[in-house]
Parts: sequence; C-alpha cells; structure tokens
Amino acid sequence: MPEKSRRAIPWQATAAVTALVALATLWWMPASTRQGVNFQVRTVQIPLAVKGMDFLVRDWKYRAAAAEITAGQRSPDEKILAIYAWTREHIRRQPQEWPVIDDHILHIMIRGYGISDQMADVFTTLCAYAGVPAYWRLVRVSPNKGALVLSFARAERGWITLDLSNGVIFRDAAGALVPSAALPASPELVSRVVGDRTVDGVPYADYLNAIGDVTPPSPMRSELQMPGRRLVYELRRLVGFGRVPG
Repeated sequence: MPEKSRRAIPWQATAAVTALVALATLWWMPASTRQGVNFQVRTVQIPLAVKGMDFLVRDWKYRAAAAEITAGQRSPDEKILAIYAWTREHIRRQPQEWPVIDDHILHIMIRGYGISDQMADVFTTLCAYAGVPAYWRLVRVSPNKGALVLSFARAERGWITLDLSNGVIFRDAAGALVPSAALPASPELVSRVVGDRTVDGVPYADYLNAIGDVTPPSPMRSELQMPGRRLVYELRRLVGFGRVPG
C-alpha cells in the first residue's frame, strides 16, 4: 500500500469517529418545545436533533402544501385567493366545547380546526411559502373594547386585509382585491361586504378604521417557519438583535 494511503486511513477513521461523536452529542443535547392546552402552556424537553428534524419536516410539508394549493396560479392575487379558499375550507372554526390546542401550525392543518389566530397562522404561513409576504395581528378599537384577528398579504396593488375566521375579503365591483389603505375611504364597499356585522359588540368597520399602518413586522412570523430565515433570526437574537414577532 502506498505511503500516502497508509497515512490517509488513520485521518479518515478519526474524522468518522469525530462525526459520530458529534452526531450523538447533537442527538442527546437538550432542547425544549412549548405546548398549550386551553391557554395553559407547558414546556416539554426533547433532544435537539428531534426538534431540528421536526422543523425540517414541517418546512417540507408547508412547502408541498403551498405548491399544491397554488398550482397553476401565477400572480400574487391568484395565490392569495387560492390559499384563502383552502384555509376557509379546511380549517374550520373551533367549537367552543373543544380544547384549544396550541403547538405547531402543521398540527392545526392536520386537525382541521382552530381559533381565529390559528386560522390566520395557517393562511399567512402558506402565503409565505407560496412567495407572498403575509402576516397577521390583533386589531383593537380601544384598550377596553373588542379585538379582531386580521391577516395582511401583499397583493398586486399593495397590502390587503383579510379576516379568515369571519370569511371577510374585500373586492371591488370588478372583483379585484382592494388595498387596506383604500378601505377607510370606501364606506360603501365596506358596508356591502360586512353589512351591520359586529365583533364583541363593536361595528366591524371600526376595526378597519383602527388598522392604521400596515407595514409588516420584521421578521414576519410566517417567515420564521423557514429554516434559513429562522437560523438568521436566532443568530441575530443571540448577539442582541431581533425580537419574537407578535
């Protein structure tokens, strides 16, 4: 055996053993995940490797679902409408007597039901994976009055407002999606879509007037489901930058 090959064998063996030790260490390195039932949250300890693999599996499933739902759709508007319709059809409003389970967005998709913010999570995450920036937030008319979960997606004409839980989406007479910024100046359009509907005793239109700036947070929660974006965010957080989006 040539001298060069004889020297390479110990180096290769050392590298293999080092890799195995690193993998074993990674497998048993402690990590945690949070699970909530009826708004009571507990922390569950799991191996870091398991947490990482779960994250990658969820990423693949979100990507596959978004691709399937938006197959054949080219424009942002077409993708938004397809994902909106799918979410409304597959994620039903949760019955009050059922437990509120708060874990992962994928699990909401599998269960097929959720509360308002969970429906918004599914919609905005699928939009992000379809290449359409989207986020949601809780809109209040005042500190002591009602709250409404509204989603925002960047359509062709700008950011639009959607309410997944109540099935509210704003289109003009031609069927085009109406930008959020145009809603306060379009009372007839708003009235045609929501009528005299109220949420927590507050007229629906009051929530639209309370939206204000629709500039998205950075990072958006929907983007943090993606491994690359999440890795950058966690590294920035470690050195003192970034915050968990609401």
